[in-house]
Formats: sequence, C-alpha cells, structure tokens
Amino acid sequence: MRFLADLHIHSRYSRATARDLTPENLSLWAKKKGLAVIGTGDFTHPGWVSELKEKLVEKEVGIYQLTPSFEAAFKNLIPHASEKPTRFILTGEISCIYKKDGRTRKIHHLLLMPSFESLDRFNRSLTRIGNLASDGRPILGLDSRDLLELALEAEESSLLIPAHIWTPWFSLFGSKSGFETLEECFGDLTSHVKALETGLSSDPPMNRLLSCLDHLNLISNSDAHSTSKLGREANIFDTEISYSAITRAIKTGEGLEGTVEFFPEEGKYHLDGHRKCNVKYEPFQTEAAGEKCPVCGRPLTVGVLNRVGKLSDRHRPVMTRDFFSVIPLAEILSEIMQCGATSRKVTEEYERVITLLGPELDVLLFAPTEQIKETGGPLLAEALSRMRRNEVLKNEGYDGEYGTIRLFGKNELQTIKGQEALFSPAPTSSKQLRKTNMDRAPRALEWKAPQVPREPPQKDPILSPLNPEQMEAVTYNSGHILVTAGPGTGKTLTLTHRIAFLIRSGMAKPSEIIALTFTRKAAKEMQERVASLLASCGLNSVRTSTPSIGTFHSFCLDLIKRNEQEGLATHRASSYQEEVASVLTLCPEWEIQRIARESLSACGQGARSVHAFFRAIADLKRADVLASPAKSTSHQFLAPFRAYQQALSELQMRDYDDLEVDALRLLSYGRKISESQNEYPRWILVDEYQDSNKTQAELIRRLSENYSASVFAIGDPDQAIYGFRGADPDNFAFFSDYFPKAKLVTLKRNYRSTKTIIETAESVLGKRNCLFSESKEDGPIFLAGCNSDSAEAEMVAEEIERLIGGISHFSLDSGRVSVSEDTSSYGFGDIAVLFRLNAMGDALGEALEKASIPFARSGEKPLVSRYPVNLLWAYMLRVQYPENPSYRKVYEETCSREGISEVHLVPGFMPSSGLDSIIDEAVSLHGLEPTEKNSKEALSLLKDYAKDSGGNMKGLLDALSLERGLDHGLLKVDRVSLMSIHSAKGLEWPVVFIVGCEEGLIPCTVFQEINEEEERRLLYVGITRARTRVVLSWSRYRKIAGLKTGNGPSPFLSAIPSRLCERLKTRKALPKPRKPVQMGLFS
Repeated sequence: MRFLADLHIHSRYSRATARDLTPENLSLWAKKKGLAVIGTGDFTHPGWVSELKEKLVEKEVGIYQLTPSFEAAFKNLIPHASEKPTRFILTGEISCIYKKDGRTRKIHHLLLMPSFESLDRFNRSLTRIGNLASDGRPILGLDSRDLLELALEAEESSLLIPAHIWTPWFSLFGSKSGFETLEECFGDLTSHVKALETGLSSDPPMNRLLSCLDHLNLISNSDAHSTSKLGREANIFDTEISYSAITRAIKTGEGLEGTVEFFPEEGKYHLDGHRKCNVKYEPFQTEAAGEKCPVCGRPLTVGVLNRVGKLSDRHRPVMTRDFFSVIPLAEILSEIMQCGATSRKVTEEYERVITLLGPELDVLLFAPTEQIKETGGPLLAEALSRMRRNEVLKNEGYDGEYGTIRLFGKNELQTIKGQEALFSPAPTSSKQLRKTNMDRAPRALEWKAPQVPREPPQKDPILSPLNPEQMEAVTYNSGHILVTAGPGTGKTLTLTHRIAFLIRSGMAKPSEIIALTFTRKAAKEMQERVASLLASCGLNSVRTSTPSIGTFHSFCLDLIKRNEQEGLATHRASSYQEEVASVLTLCPEWEIQRIARESLSACGQGARSVHAFFRAIADLKRADVLASPAKSTSHQFLAPFRAYQQALSELQMRDYDDLEVDALRLLSYGRKISESQNEYPRWILVDEYQDSNKTQAELIRRLSENYSASVFAIGDPDQAIYGFRGADPDNFAFFSDYFPKAKLVTLKRNYRSTKTIIETAESVLGKRNCLFSESKEDGPIFLAGCNSDSAEAEMVAEEIERLIGGISHFSLDSGRVSVSEDTSSYGFGDIAVLFRLNAMGDALGEALEKASIPFARSGEKPLVSRYPVNLLWAYMLRVQYPENPSYRKVYEETCSREGISEVHLVPGFMPSSGLDSIIDEAVSLHGLEPTEKNSKEALSLLKDYAKDSGGNMKGLLDALSLERGLDHGLLKVDRVSLMSIHSAKGLEWPVVFIVGCEEGLIPCTVFQEINEEEERRLLYVGITRARTRVVLSWSRYRKIAGLKTGNGPSPFLSAIPSRLCERLKTRKALPKPRKPVQMGLFS
C-alpha cells in the first residue's frame, strides 16, 4: 500500500506551537494534507500522553486512530475528497544538550515507540534525568549515545533518528554544536542508527555528497509547530500500515519509496550570514571573510550548504531514491492572489481547491494539469507545472531567516492576468542553480600523511604533576605536617599523591595508612585517585592490601562495631548511665531532629531553641569524654538532653556525637583498631582539617599518640564554614600545640579561578595576595540587583540560556540569545546556582523548570529523610532486625506519617535476592508509586547506594545512616546545579551564580544568631567555586518561610573594589520583524 507519512510533529505542549494542536485537529489536517500516517509528537510530556491515551485507540499493532466519538465530533469539517482515515504512530523529539570532547553539543532526536507500555517504561527512565513536564520537546543534559541506550533498554524495537541533521545549532552535524561523524556522537551504539532526517535546509542530493552516509536511509518530516505546516516534508512508503512495517522500511530502505521535500533554499539556515547586520554569504564568501561578519566583526552563522560542503567527499551526489520538491499550496495561492498565506482570502481558496481536487499533497504532486486548470484556474495550473519542473526563483534563507521560493518573476503575474498567455522567458532552471551551488560548496579533501609523534619522555605519575610547594608536602618524611591549601591549589591532588608516595617509596604499607575526610563522596574520590596512581606505577598488587580511606563517622562506626563484637563495649561513666545497644544502628539525621524537638517539647522548651539544643548535645557529650567542663549555656538543656538520650536508648540507636565520643573512649582505653595485632597505623592523613570539631581533633591526637603515627593534615582556615555542626577553626590554629615541631607548608598557586575572582574573594575577607592565579583567562565580576526573588530567578534562567548559546530555536529567533555571541562552550553541567538558605531554591527551581532548563537540587537534606526512601529504610531495618521492637516502632510510625499501610513480615523471613530486587519488592508491597520528580530521583539514588554497598543490606543501612545531605552525587547527566553554598564546598564550576547577596541573608540574621567572620568565609567559599565567571545578585524584596527580607545588597559586597565589577546586562527580546509585503502593479 502506497501512502504518505509525516513522523515528526509537535503538540500544543511544546514551546512556540499553536494552541489548536490536539489529536482531533491533527487528524483533520492530516486528511486535508493527504497524510495516511502522522506521528503523535511530544510523547514524553505527561499531559500529552494522558490525552493521547484518552483519545486514541490501537487500530493495528503499534498504530493508533481517534476513538469513534472523537472522530465523529469533526466529521462535517472533512472535505469529501479527503475522507481517508488518519493513523497515528507514537513519536517524540528530545533535545540533548551536554558537554563532550570539550565542546557543548546540542542534538535533537526523533524517537518512535511501538506501544504505550514501552513508552511508559522509557519515560520512567527519563524522569530520573530531567523534567518531562516542562516542554513537549524536553531538554536533557544526556549524551545522545546514552539516550539511545535508554530507548533500546525500554524497547528493543524502538527507533532513534537524528533530527534535521544539518541545522547549525541543534543537530548531529550542525556547524555550531554538532559532530564531524556519526561515530563521534553514538560511539559503540552507532550501528543502531539506521536513518537520518534531512531537515528543511537540506535535501537528498546535498546529503548524498557524503559517502559516509551511503548506508543510512534519509527521511523527511515537517517538524510542524502548527496544523497548517503538516506535510511540508513527508515520506512516501509502500508497505502495510503497521509499526513494524514502517520501522523496517526506515531501517532497511525496503518499502521507503522516497521523500517530499522543501526547497532547501527556503530553509532558514541554508546559506551563511548574520541576520542582525543583513549580511548573507555564499560559502566561498564566508571563507574569504574568515567566517566573520564584515559589519560587526562577530562570527557568522555557518549554514547548511557550507557545512555539507566541508564534510562532503564527492562533487556529485549518488542518488538511490526519488524525491519531490514542493511549495506549500497556501504559499502558491498567496503569490498568485498577492496577499498573505494566512489571509482569509487565501484560506477560503485553499479549502475550495482541496475540496474539489483532493488533499493538498495529491494536488501538488499528482493532480492532472488540465483538472487543476479547470478547478483552480490557469495561474494555479501554470504555477504547479513550474514547481514540478523545478522552475522556481529562489531567495535563500540564512541565520534564522526563512528564504522565499517564487514561481513568477517581477510583473509576470500582471502580464499573465492581462493576456492569459505566457510570453516571458522562463527563469533559470533550478537544476542549474542547484548545480552551481553544489559545485561551489564541496571541496576536495586534501590527504596528508600522518606525522608519527616521537615517544615523549616518561614522567613520574606521582611527582611530575607537583609544583615545588606540593612536592615539599608530599615528600616530607620527618614527622607531623600541616598544609594550608587554599581553594584551587590542589588539595586533593596533594593528599592523594602523598598516600601514593608513602606506599611506592616503601615508607608505609597500605595497611599502615588511615586517611579521614568528611563526606562519602570525597572518600570515594580519594580511593579512586590513589588506586589510579598506584596502578600507573605498576603497583596493582597492593590492592590486596589497601589503605583505609573513609569518613570520620565510618571509621568510628567500624571501630565501635569491631570492639563490641568482641565484647569490648565502651563503658559510659557519665551523668546519663545507660546500657550500650546490642545492635548498633546510627540514627539518621532527620530522625534525630524529630527526637530533639519532642524532647524539648516534653520538657516545656519551645522548638525555636532546637539549634542551640543541638550545640548543647554535642557540648555535653564532648565534655564528658574530654574531662572538660561544658559551656554554661548548655546546662539549661540538661533535662531535654536526658530525655533525648533516653529516646535514643529505647530505639537502640546512637547519634553522630555518640559515634565520635565512644570511638574516642575506646582509644583512650587502648583498644585496637585493626584485626591484626601486628598492623597499626603509622601514617594518619586528615582532609579538610579546618572542619574538625574538638572530639575529632582529640581522636586524631590519641591515634597518633597510641601508635606513634605521623599526622598529615591539610585544609584551609579561610574555608571554615561548618561552625553550626560543631567545627572548630581553632584546631587549625593550635595544630602545632597538639603536634609539636610540626612542619608548616602553604600552597598559594591557584589553578582554578581567574585573577579577578581570587581578588574579589580575598577582598571579602579583607586580605590580599594570599593566592596567585595560574589562569590565563580573566573578566569582571557581574552584579545584578533585582526587584524580587522571582525576578532574580528569571534573570538567572535567562542568563543561563544565553550562556548555553540558546536551548531552542525560539531562544535565537526571539533575540533572547544572540547567535553571534561566543558562549556555546558552556554546558548545563558547567553552571551552578548557589544560595544561603535551602528555601531559596524553590523560586529558582520554578524558573528553571519554566525555561525548560534541566537542573538538580543537591544537598538539601539527607537522602534517608526523603520520601519514599524514609519508608524503605524503616522497612529494611525491620527486615534486617525482625526481633527488635524499637525498629518495629520506627517502621510503624513512618508508615503512619506517610499514610501507608504496614506490611506484615513472614516469621523467619530473610531476604536472599539482590538489594535492587528487595527495593523493588518493597516498593510494590507498600503500593508506592513515586510520581514526583524528587521522589523518583530519591529512589534512583537509593539504588545507587545499594550498588555501592556490594549487595549487603547491613552495609546499605549503615551508608544511609551516615549520609548527612552533603553526599548527593548528581546523576551522570549535564544539569545546572542548585545547592546551598555549604553543600558546594569542595566542588567547582566554570560559572557560578550566588543569589541572595543581600542584607539579612549574607550575613544571615534569619536565625537571630550571627558569626560574621564565618559568614564572610562562606561568601569567600561561594565565589571561589567559580573558574571563569561569577554573578552576584540580590533582591529588594524576598519572602522566605513567611519572613520578609531584602533591603539592598549585602554589606560584604562593599568590600569588593569597583574596578573588578560590572553590572550584568539583561537582554530584551527583539521585536518581531515585519514581513515584507508583495506589492501589486498599481499599488
């Protein structure tokens, strides 16, 4: 069966589309156009999918049609000659914007799925990555290769086709953000790509100038954003109408007869140019101009013809199928009638013609000339004859400006109308024009013999990368050492190379090294770096005995468990005598907060004092083990403190302070830290030493004292920002008192930030020349004052869109992004938006979602506090320890809070399957259906933790309990990072926005307590997260948790020299250009 199909369209859920794009109207217009099959478009949008499920019914396998009730609703609107049924196939377009090989890639993909079931599986996997509800064509920070893999995992028969492959900004081979070859894009999955979509600005002969595309089939679709644009490009099939037959034809070419094409010159990116300066160039002119605009000097937008020429390796195309170039019927009527294509006059004539002659594409391609002449008149008949002979006049499109294709020369219409005959000579054949352009664009490829590089001299992988100060720290071997490492000076490099150097030099066995840090993520990075360094030195065998690298809390937990298993429990000789739990479980932070509030409430003290209470808890416990008096402010909390400890005891749990205090007590008793009596730590390395509290500092001192171990501590007192967690910067200042004769080394060379960023950050602290930038780039700090928090969020979204170089064609066409700005080297993952309080992230998240910018909020709160992980954690505790009544109570209370029915365990049940299966089973048993983006992401992160725990449920429970909200690794996709400045510690990005730089927030007075020096250090940390660009913004009005703030910029900003700053220029959308009017003879 021969039929026409348009597989790439959009719904009203996509940006810049018509509001009448409903299944009913699409079906109606498909009949008007003569399309037997159309894509649904936008099959990732939940609202559109829901509507499709309501209005479509499966007709053949993988093929759908309107339900009878919806079909009947507009039956009277269908022209009699166009009553053939319309079939739908499930399709969608996905935009992937990501960084690869040092460049930002922006690739659009057309995807086909055979059923709603496979589509639901696919969309579930995508929901973990981005917000599908923000746009019918979602923007994901996902590698194209990984998107293809997700599609194949969801459904083996799914099909991915790179869309409009030559468009400069958003395509596979685009001049601005594309690749040179298919293999570069899809890697090991390249063989699964069987077809390419040509796009409006290219046609089959242009594509067949590349021999590397010979094995791929070419399809063409309208990419319609309104119903009237359906079928402007289409595919001609000769198969049965089924999903398998259509996709088989696309893959193999059997049954794919040809395509219906736009004249490529009409496409808006055919030639090169700069629209703003009215410069339009042929490829040879662009080359002569060095790809620069002769008016403003900015880069030209290199069009499709030029790009094809650069990648081609033929002078003549090798054609395998027919194609037909057409002009939409409304445009032909518009030229004949000399009025707009959407005018009432043209619309009425269009409807009359298709009613009498049949669907539009039948009229354009197949209707006999005599019949057209009788029905539509001699002008229409002549116009279609010329189009079919490719006798057209072309004004090529460029840089986002559509070209025009005309069929009659100047004044020719008036002559024809007056004489009803043709005397004017025919215009130059389009075949000649096209041949001229084709000969001009492609270039013979010059082959040069590859130069064989000389073998570079072997470098020491451990010592060669180090500068003199780092070398001094890494190789020091005479005792204790304290390294001051400012931001970007190579702190982690120095620490990991120190570990590798100790092992390689024979100064230490791996088992004699303990390295401690504060987050699971930092510990994992250190482990991977050390393993890589040792492997590069040929020391793979040492992996049988690896250095101990972990967090303080995991070290303490292991120490306590090891001793309690041997019956060496700690003796708590304190004011709150209690028995040690027979089963040691760490109470997660969100549960600790609940117990603290309840303890305060039970003792008649309000929840407002909860922050002071937490400080008192740590102080009272620390005072007991350090034999030092507690602060006077802590004594007022003795009653709730005892209630708090009693509650923990009843739950048979410890909090974080208990871990540290009990571990220190064990060390004070001389308890062992290793299974082997002959292996003791000789080298102790501490990361971020400025973040240690008194107990942790004493724990390090006792370890060193007990085992005569040397201490290597590294950190930066200027980055001490965790005072609210009990961190004490004095530990850094008094290191030499704890460890006499310690060596002091300072790293001053900053390899991260520009000179201006460093000077700005130092000025906030009132310092100068503490760090020296090694960066060759530089630029100002940008300042932005906004009227409200919502305006500030919109400013951030618009600036991100500009930095990315546009996220859609609408970004470029509206003028929100200038096509000539050289900002496209940034990807979403290169940008972070930081704030003082987590509540500030809500307005930012809304603005980014509205702008379809993918983002991830990280570090808000511990994973175990997020639904549904909180419930699954309680359930797994119950499963792991079925006899423990305390865990039964935790589970029951969690179910009650979430409104979930409890699941009763079978006596003696112990899980034997993998953790992934247990998690899925728990989700099913509790009837959990996470639909929100945050809950789906939380579940995904839980599974990541399960993988890292080696399939051990007990290990997973420990990891969840130790996680405190700072360890959330983002999924491996490009997304803008939204997080608090505290959570950003240890991370870096090329671009950093710090919002809320205003009075009341920086320094923060919301909690009525202020440590101004720490607040200055916090802003310093935020600014130094950036490599090349910083934007500091504030709002004149802001509302957070019911509190109004915002009284002008932060006083800290006044310390920044004005010569370093520049006001951020926001851009306004360009006015919509007026369309040129075709003048008549007597106008």
